[in-house]
Parts: sequence; C-alpha cells; structure tokens
Amino acid sequence: MKNVQQLHEKAMDLAEMALVAKLKGESQRANQLFRQAYENEAQAANLMLDKSAPEPTRSILYRSAASLALDCKKFREAEKLIGAGLAGNPPEEIAEELRELYEKAIFYRHLASRGVSLESDELLMSLAGRAIGFGIAAIGEFTRRLDDVQRLLRRTVDRIMDKPYSEGGIAGGLARDFVFFVSGLEPGSFVVSLKVGSPNKQLLLPLPNLATNQIVDEILTCLELFNASKEIELRDKIPTPSYYRNFVGIARSIAPDGDEVNVVGFTTSRRTVELTKPRDEIGLSLDVELAEDIDTETKIDITGTLKYADATHSEKQTIRLIDENGKTYYIIVPEGMMSDIVKPLWDEIVTVTGLHRGKEIQLENIRRANIV
Repeated sequence: MKNVQQLHEKAMDLAEMALVAKLKGESQRANQLFRQAYENEAQAANLMLDKSAPEPTRSILYRSAASLALDCKKFREAEKLIGAGLAGNPPEEIAEELRELYEKAIFYRHLASRGVSLESDELLMSLAGRAIGFGIAAIGEFTRRLDDVQRLLRRTVDRIMDKPYSEGGIAGGLARDFVFFVSGLEPGSFVVSLKVGSPNKQLLLPLPNLATNQIVDEILTCLELFNASKEIELRDKIPTPSYYRNFVGIARSIAPDGDEVNVVGFTTSRRTVELTKPRDEIGLSLDVELAEDIDTETKIDITGTLKYADATHSEKQTIRLIDENGKTYYIIVPEGMMSDIVKPLWDEIVTVTGLHRGKEIQLENIRRANIV
C-alpha cells in the first residue's frame, strides 16, 4: 500500500495540474484531475483515521481532502471528511478552517438541491474613492452597484438568447435563474468576489452552450467600450436600441461619480476592466427618436422628486417630476429605461437630463441628485 506521503504528494501534483487546466479553460480535463486529486488525498487522510494520529498532519490532510471534494462537487463526502478531521485533536486554527469548509459544503449542497450550481468563474468587483476605506465602503455605493450588475447580467442573458426586449423581461424565464453570490471581501481594500449561479445543465435545453463565462465576458467587453465612449463599437455589440439604452443607462449608474467613487473595477482570471471616467463624462447618446413635426430641440436639466410613472395607459411611458417650487414636469421614458433605470430611483430626488421638444421632454439620463 502506498504510504501517506506518496499519496499526498501525488494529490498535490494532480491538483496543480487541475488548476492549470482550469485556467486554460479545459474544464473537462480539470474536473478529471480534481477528482483524481481528491481520491488520492482522501485515501491518504483515511490512512490516519485513528484519532491518535499525529497533529497537525492528520487534520491538515482531512482539510485538504474535504476542499478537493468540494472542487469535485462531492458535498456529502466533504461533510464526512470534515467530521473526521474535527473528531481528532486539530489545532484551533485548522479546526476553524474545517468549520468554514463545512458551512461551504452545506451551502453548495443546498444550491444543488435547488438545481443551481456555482460555476468556476469568479468576478471580482472593486471600488476605490473617497467613500471607500480599508475593507469598508459606504453601503449605498456598494449595494446599488451590486444590484445594477445583476440587472446587466440578466439583460445580457436575454440579449444573448435573442429574446425581444421587455420592460418586465427579467421577472421570469431563464434569465431569472442566473444570480450573483457574494462570497466575501479581500483584505486591504474593498473587493468582493462574485460567483455566478446558473441553472444546472439539464435545465439549459433552450440554449445548451450558454456558459456564465460567456455572459461575464460579454458584459466586460461592453463595459470596456462604454468607458472608452466607443459608441459605434458598442452599438455593433448591442444593435437593438432598447437593449443598448438599457445597458448604457445601467452602466452609467455603475460608473464612478468622480467624487465619492472614482474607480469601479471588474476582474476575472482572463482580464481586468476598470471604469475610470465619471459617469457624466461618458459621451454616449441614447438614440431617442425625434418626432416628425418637430425640428428643434433643447437639452435641459431638471431636479426634483420622482413621484409618478405610467407605462400602461398609452403607447408612451411617462414619469412625473416635481421640483422644489412644486412645478410638475411630464417626461417621456424611452423603451429600455423604465424598469431597470427609472424605477430603482422611485420617490428620490433626481436630476433628469432630457431633450425638450415642443411640449414634450424626452428622457436622456436620470441620476440621483447631488444634495448639498
């Protein structure tokens, strides 16, 4: 029988090969190598099943075997290995790591029971600026952007699937099943690791080749074009006007304000994209339509409280803005902006940039007002 040291060394070599294959995008080979690494490490750990075996070697082996079991999605086996590791006399630091692994195993098994799996791809979102400190951020600056990233994710799924744009489109259907999970902070700065949860393969019958890394890469490419104000290239990527307006509006909300937040970064194992331009400096038009009988237009900014919307009683979706003097403005909202861009600002003081055309004001941009 092979001894513990030989099995452990082989397991570590296989795990390293698996990580290299994973970075190369060779998911099938990576899975096979992770499984072989797990089998060797579990065998090595179980050769030290006796609770009197020397520590910390015993608990380290069980911790390693359990971690590899999670890589292979063997959640029940991971629970057993963690239990065996804790049954000995592990140092407190390793015991705490085993408990954390147990919580992960329970979480992943719960997701699997709901038909959701966490893909290997991770997306790191980082914030920098005056409102961001050492491992801390103003909660509004973070949570609003996190919500917006989820909206981009779901709209991108619909767009890749060639679904017609619908203001309520992300309320149902396949895109609803793609969600972000925040897995923790990186020490030393405000960085969150986002994992994309997707339906299991058997649920992806309408689009079997749709992968989360495809969705994430599409979002990052479009954000890169947005930050560079490359309107022609971005329109080529998003040719449908409603989806284009939706993306630009959400991306503006995510982008730095140039004051509280001056950098919003996104990183995967393959690339990094940073939004560095303040949102008001992004020179992209929303391609709103000009009425045939109007040949003049004026761009205006109005600040007031968003109080009313009507998306049902006419062909035009409208919002009502009431300024500090009580004057009411009725503003037409182009398709692609109501659900994801306007409604999250409900009942807040906002600044609207619009095109004043005759008796109409056509919405071009809406943002939270800077209140001094």
